[in-house]
Amino acid sequence: MSFAIVVDSVADLSEEECARFGITSVPLSVEVGGETFKDQAEISSEEFYDKMIASDTLPKSSQPSPSEFMDIYNALASEGADEIIAIHIAAVLSGTSESSNLAANQVEVPVEVIDSFNACSGQGLLALLACEMRDAGASAQECAQAIKDARAHARFFIACGTLDNLLAGGRLSAEEVDAATLLDIKPMMSFDERGVLKAFDKAKGMNGVIKKYVEKLKEITEDEGIQRVRFCHTRNEKGVEKLKRALEQAGIDYIDCGTCSCGATVSTHLGMGALGMGVIPDSLFPHKE
Repeated sequence: MSFAIVVDSVADLSEEECARFGITSVPLSVEVGGETFKDQAEISSEEFYDKMIASDTLPKSSQPSPSEFMDIYNALASEGADEIIAIHIAAVLSGTSESSNLAANQVEVPVEVIDSFNACSGQGLLALLACEMRDAGASAQECAQAIKDARAHARFFIACGTLDNLLAGGRLSAEEVDAATLLDIKPMMSFDERGVLKAFDKAKGMNGVIKKYVEKLKEITEDEGIQRVRFCHTRNEKGVEKLKRALEQAGIDYIDCGTCSCGATVSTHLGMGALGMGVIPDSLFPHKE
């Protein structure tokens, strides 16, 4: 093994995907309904949704401890990893990178901790880029630099199906929620260059969201070439299917990098019915001559 690739559970890569691509995922902890679980390890996204819906209060998540990261890094070193690259949820959203950095300074194997400035499917696409570079023979240093450079091109778009969680979390007022609900207005959000989730547009109904996603992907494709797309949702598989059909009907070429259910950290803010996608240029990935 040359170098190992680590993510946190917010990247929403399934156990099967982690095994297939050779990725180690470190779970955040999530408190919901008076119980605490390791995200994705002890509770699936679907199980989390049920508990969140039944709970009177919003769930809370917390980053892995430095000792948890140390255990992972030492285990990977004992398995043969000479170096480690860790790609984490945006530092402005979580202390995960900080915990990872503390651990990195206390283990013998070199660890490069990278703030993805992203989350969910956007973060997951950066991890997949790292895997393909590793498998193509890139060094850890080359891979780490490529991931840092790619962050500006790894985009994440998400729209809420309901505004209940944004209201409960204090991100929207009752008046704003009532007005948007009456008109079926869906806020559309994306990460800025530092990983802050901000509204960038709005649409009328989920069909309007899909139309704007198609327009956005067409614009990006015209500027940067074919994109790799990873879809995400919170119990909105039909929305993903509609979005794929709309992209096909619009004649937009893209590479499908799978679909994931948004995990606890993202779905706590968005609630049920959310629909989104991570997007990154295919040109950033290694290609055989």
